[in-house]
Amino acid sequence: MTAIIPKDFLRADDGRLRPLSVVMLGLVLFMAISHVMQLWFLYIPSSLFKTLHLCLSIVTLFIWYAQRRESKWRGASDLVLAFVATACLAYVFLSFEALIHERMFGPSTADVIVGVALLIAAITAAYNVWGITIPIIAIGALLYGYFGNLFNSDLLYHSGIKFERLISYTSIPFFEGLLGSMTGLSGGLIFVFMLFAGLLRTTGGIDFILTLAERLGGRSRGGPAKVAVVGSGIMGMISGSTVANVASTGSITIPLMKRNGFRGSYAGAVEAVASTGGQFMPPVMGLTAFLIVGITGIPYGSVMLAALLPALIFYGNLFLAVHFQAVASGMKPQFEEAAKRTSLIQDIKEYGHLLFAVGLLVYLLIGRMPPGHAAVIAALFIAAAELVKQLLLHRAAPGEGLRIAINRIVAGLHEGVLNGAQLAVVIAVIGVLVDMMTITGFAQKLSNLMLGVADDNLIVLLCLAALSCLVFGLGMPTPAAYSLVAVVGAPALVDFGVEMLTAHMFVFFFANMSAVTPPVALAALVASKLAQASYARTALIASMLGLPGFVIPFLFVVYPELLMLEGALPQRFLTFIACLVGFAAVNVAVSGTMLTPNLPVRMRLAAAATGALLLWPSLIATLIGFVAFAVLLFVDRARSASEPMTT
Repeated sequence: MTAIIPKDFLRADDGRLRPLSVVMLGLVLFMAISHVMQLWFLYIPSSLFKTLHLCLSIVTLFIWYAQRRESKWRGASDLVLAFVATACLAYVFLSFEALIHERMFGPSTADVIVGVALLIAAITAAYNVWGITIPIIAIGALLYGYFGNLFNSDLLYHSGIKFERLISYTSIPFFEGLLGSMTGLSGGLIFVFMLFAGLLRTTGGIDFILTLAERLGGRSRGGPAKVAVVGSGIMGMISGSTVANVASTGSITIPLMKRNGFRGSYAGAVEAVASTGGQFMPPVMGLTAFLIVGITGIPYGSVMLAALLPALIFYGNLFLAVHFQAVASGMKPQFEEAAKRTSLIQDIKEYGHLLFAVGLLVYLLIGRMPPGHAAVIAALFIAAAELVKQLLLHRAAPGEGLRIAINRIVAGLHEGVLNGAQLAVVIAVIGVLVDMMTITGFAQKLSNLMLGVADDNLIVLLCLAALSCLVFGLGMPTPAAYSLVAVVGAPALVDFGVEMLTAHMFVFFFANMSAVTPPVALAALVASKLAQASYARTALIASMLGLPGFVIPFLFVVYPELLMLEGALPQRFLTFIACLVGFAAVNVAVSGTMLTPNLPVRMRLAAAATGALLLWPSLIATLIGFVAFAVLLFVDRARSASEPMTT
């Protein structure tokens, strides 16, 4: 899965240079270098850098689309919008001092025109990348900000915002909305992690992750599905988009699972759920960890630690569900396929530098290095290691080795810049919605309404918050979904008395789970297409496999020790094991499989009751649950005595 830019990337068949390809290559290199320079040296003011980040992201996307349009008219319109974004950037650079010192609260006509143009360009770019949903929401938010005085409802009414102020608040010269703090996080952190992810992918990252996953689970029953769980989880951790991760890793893992005997709908569901879980797997957490830090001010280490146990429970359940499905289907370990693999020494020679790069990133993050700096160092290591690797492999022709290395590095930067730009525009456009909800008071009113409906009942409030997060998160990449629900669901929980980190982790989990929640379930939709299976069935199976993702947030409100917020180490460990075994028991009840398939109904009911006991917030119930689970194991072992199980 390594990528190499073809030799004719910059030239057409007749030998002439492709102008847009040359411009695109220049943009990629400039964006990569400028973002790294800003991260390390802060060479321009923050507001100016946010404008640079967003405008260049817009230009990059429109030029990228213009290269691929079959319609000349559409391609020309893309280039016009790229020019508009460039003109907006030039205007802000030339007028920056006057904008922030003289016209912030009294914009000129030119300021308003540029602000409107930037809004149009950003919303159109978001539409091209993410579809109609996000632009409609953003335009609706702007209309609500302007016409708020026409509403009779206490929830929706506000005094209305004059047009000039509306543009100022959401663009320039106030540098909020499109150019707010979330865009700053996108440029300062998320973008450089996209560079790291791009380099990891194009230098063999997917091959490396899948090889690693195969060594962990390839020899057991249902090995390919377990490979998908591990591989998609790791790649999803750094992707920033569940759907994009399904599209990239699923193109490999889903056919692999189908060849091993899994139904297409089940294979698609496993990929969708595994990619979804990657978004809350530490240390990167689909890049949303940095937004949580930016919005709450909670240290990154605390956020990363809080996500660890819930993520392990989620993946432990998914891994076990896949194993039970393999047992129920009568699948055997793939010893023959495993024997065809290369040796461990060969794998280390081929991918060892990538393993070291990932380990280096984790080490630097745990060591409290600023996340952006850690990503840059890890990315530079990948680039340097790839260069050395290719020169060693092509000792007889170092020029060819140099070409391959440079092409892979540039391909990685190209992919990273493009993915970073896609996330930049959607985060910026969501920033408009977030600011409108805050400025108009709608977010606070909605929070108060939820508190009023809950009537001092925490469970009701949690259910309302969960529902709002699932709805607001539909159809959005994880960072954008969290940015929105952070101002919708989290404030109500905090006002009720829920600890801030717990509240934000709660809404983050549910916003993320919207990717596998029918009727939209975009991750399941993409996976079903790759699997050539029924979307409805794939989404239904995905929501069942992802059940812990809907339950765990409620558990860590009840069990703060799951987020490492309270309790001594033994208490945290007991809670973790109780939840892990509890979900295993639920899995047994749902699948009808334990050590053997086709469990009788009474054992499945007993397993369901055991799961409920283990998940119930009571020490006595937990202890009874452990005993009950041990009894279930003993009884099923007796059933399987004449049919030894192979793992």
